[in-house]
Amino acid sequence: MRRYQPYVPHAAVLALLVAAAACTDRGGSPLGPEPPGGEPVEPDKSLTFAVQCTSNVAARSVTCAPPPASSGAAAGDIIVGSQGTYVQVTTSNVAYNGGTGQFTFDMTLQNLIEQPIGTTDGTVAHPAGNRVFLHSGPTVTSGAGVAAVFPDGFGTFTAAGQPYYAYVGMLAQSQVSATRSWTFIISPTVLTFDFTLYVSAPVEYPDGYITLDGQLPGYAYGNLHPGDTEALAAVIKTAVGTPVAGTVTFGTTDPLCATVDGGGVVTGVRAATCQITATAGLRTGSMSFDVTGAVRTWDGSQSADWSDGLNWVGDLTPAAVDSVLIPTGVPNFPALVAATAIGGVQVDDGATLSLGAFDLTASQNVATGYTVGSGILGTTGSLVLAGTGKTVMGRVPITLVTGTYSLAGNLFGVAPETIDDGRLDSDSYEIGIDSQ
Repeated sequence: MRRYQPYVPHAAVLALLVAAAACTDRGGSPLGPEPPGGEPVEPDKSLTFAVQCTSNVAARSVTCAPPPASSGAAAGDIIVGSQGTYVQVTTSNVAYNGGTGQFTFDMTLQNLIEQPIGTTDGTVAHPAGNRVFLHSGPTVTSGAGVAAVFPDGFGTFTAAGQPYYAYVGMLAQSQVSATRSWTFIISPTVLTFDFTLYVSAPVEYPDGYITLDGQLPGYAYGNLHPGDTEALAAVIKTAVGTPVAGTVTFGTTDPLCATVDGGGVVTGVRAATCQITATAGLRTGSMSFDVTGAVRTWDGSQSADWSDGLNWVGDLTPAAVDSVLIPTGVPNFPALVAATAIGGVQVDDGATLSLGAFDLTASQNVATGYTVGSGILGTTGSLVLAGTGKTVMGRVPITLVTGTYSLAGNLFGVAPETIDDGRLDSDSYEIGIDSQ
């Protein structure tokens, strides 16, 4: 059998202060002072008020409103203020059983702030849940006798041994919790009693955060093409989403993937996934970008080494999702120095790409010219065609088809040309096989 006891509160700290239990009016009075002139300011963690609730036994009602004066400071991880602004608590089904002395009602909790509550990582619900606890009371205000709450448990929030009800589960913005039933035990001679409530709720960003383009930290932007730009709008916010002034410093986790300037303009560089970060003191924000593949053009300005970025326009070695263009008229034509994966390959007529003893695996279209001595060359290295629904044409070395390709023109290869769990459709084009 659970025990209950009358509760005498103390003022101190808490994690997340919320609106009054049992209030149903979303337009209720604020819990704490509003910023002067409506301007967003950094909230003072020592200036937030509880909500006082009055229970009328005969009327079967619970009504809540801000107390006429501060009932104690609240400071902690984060602080919220107004009912209907940061949270919404709603009661229903108020009842009283004179035989058992049980005064009961149902209550739901709704999160109205931007970041989820009831979680410390934004994904998994914290086992403690969002705990609505009595900061003061219950105090009999008319009639005679005692009143006590019959809670889920007792914890230290603003003081030791405070009774609470736990709302287990993560609540995203605007999400409403499951209903919990509250029980008070009162003497039959009690007419009305008061109590004040706070909510202690774990959050991922107790010190606040930075939104990028209105998104919480960790948002995935999606694809960004190399060379394209995206100007990010950064807003520094408190834990409850109130904008505050400050200077944001931007950064990137991989400058070879994407760069960002001091104003938050992101530029895609090379195919990869990276994060753009924003920092302002303890507050941070981030957004991930998937930079897509591009066509990288060979210039051969340094040597024949494929892996040397200085031999490519833009000084970047192609990534596996990039495609390459090998033009004529360059000082050096490329040669592989290791097995390489690439998207598509275009070797202009008269230009060469030498595989040597290394395999080149292509996942996109492959095309070369027809001049003898040009095209893709190899000794023991093979061209592996691994794409699906792609095309191939021109002069190629030993070739292994593991994907599905069709001819976009005549194909002249060095034996053996092998199809391994793949397909090569010739249509009306010629396939010529030469010996090494």
